[in-house]
Amino acid sequence: MKGQYAFSMSGTELCAGFSSAFTRVGSFTADGNGHITGGLEDVNVCTGVFTLQFSNSNYSISADGRGTLHLTNNTGTTNYSITLSSSSQGVIAQTDLNSTASGSFQRQNTAAFSNPAIAGDYVFDVAGINVRLNPESVIGRFTADGAGGINSGLFDSNEAGTPSNQQLFPAGAFYQVDTNGDGTNFGRGTANIAGHNFAFYIVDATRLKLLGTDFPTEFSGEAFAQQNIAFSDASLNNGFAFLLGGASSTGPIATAGRFTADGAGNLSEIFLDENNNGSMTLLPSQGGTVTGSYTVDANGLGGGTATWRDSNAGTFSFIFYMISPTKAVFQETDSGITSDGTLLAQTAGPISATGLAGDFAFVWSGVDTDEADFVGQLHLTSTSGNNASGIMDFNEFGAGKQFFDIQFSGPLTVTAPGTGPNTLVLTTTFPSPTTFNFTAYAVDANTVLLVGVDNNRVLAGSIARQP
Repeated sequence: MKGQYAFSMSGTELCAGFSSAFTRVGSFTADGNGHITGGLEDVNVCTGVFTLQFSNSNYSISADGRGTLHLTNNTGTTNYSITLSSSSQGVIAQTDLNSTASGSFQRQNTAAFSNPAIAGDYVFDVAGINVRLNPESVIGRFTADGAGGINSGLFDSNEAGTPSNQQLFPAGAFYQVDTNGDGTNFGRGTANIAGHNFAFYIVDATRLKLLGTDFPTEFSGEAFAQQNIAFSDASLNNGFAFLLGGASSTGPIATAGRFTADGAGNLSEIFLDENNNGSMTLLPSQGGTVTGSYTVDANGLGGGTATWRDSNAGTFSFIFYMISPTKAVFQETDSGITSDGTLLAQTAGPISATGLAGDFAFVWSGVDTDEADFVGQLHLTSTSGNNASGIMDFNEFGAGKQFFDIQFSGPLTVTAPGTGPNTLVLTTTFPSPTTFNFTAYAVDANTVLLVGVDNNRVLAGSIARQP
């Protein structure tokens, strides 16, 4: 690991004896020899929003891409487990006693650390806790003019399971790369997007990491450059896999699935696994049939809706904003559910256990008794049976609940053609025998989306192929 990286993560901390949500985004520079030579982060914690500079920090990377990262600022040192999916990116989990979180990091392009580099259309997805202490998800799109101005802003908000429908940005939207040195040194800036204030860190001209600064609200997410085309129903013409996470009226919720869009407003081959606080909904339901449809907004800006109905389980509704014909941000809009995530085009060909064989970096997070965050390496072979194994670190938030170098194994069962629901079962023997059951939706041979299907925990995550 060498170079300058932007990171983002969200999680839970202990504050005045109570669990409290927090987020952090920032930048660090790795010298290739185990030293962090500089960095900056913004944190939104229970006591406020702070910008902190790193010093005397370090990291280590082992041959399998797993490692540690220790970042020190004037409030102390925070500790992380990381796994590289390549030299330019990886996944991360905080492993401190009273704080757990997870997220990702990507190498920055310092040539993009300026207002003119941030120009064109962007799609964003942010989520967190609002001023009324309700879960809220906000997705949308905007156009940056390269000089700090934002126009053509549209967004959909979902607060505590009540969607807003599509709205125009309020007055005052802007972005500004910092002029005090933090912009040119770390890619930091500030913005007002959809009526919310953010600090952002530039990965490159196509990706920004966002942290809400309207304390005591707590939001985080990302913005992605949108392909410059006029989107229509014909733009959604493929098989797609999706993964969402958030909260329902009963507790945490995680959902994964897939569908095929025909380019003319119709959906078929619809599958869904939804874990709502340990209660599972599977589509198609037993003996049920599923039909669906979608509409891309006539304005060509990439927004749209998708709906499907199972003859037994009822109707499921979503909105999306397309980043490109192969990627979108995705939000569930059913009553009582605040959940969002990503929608990715699947490979056209069949996916098999043989095609998936290899090494993967993974991250998954969720809730059992408290928040839990996991990061590690997964090894898959093409053999039948016990074809998955690996090692991971995880933090279950609390004294004595940080675990390192935990081995696991189990079967990945791929059901032809591989683009539908597959099963992954992983078992650890330490600290106590534990089995994690997942439904796995393969995007392609390099990326698989995971949703936990156990009734005593709610987990979601992904695996990404290592070189």
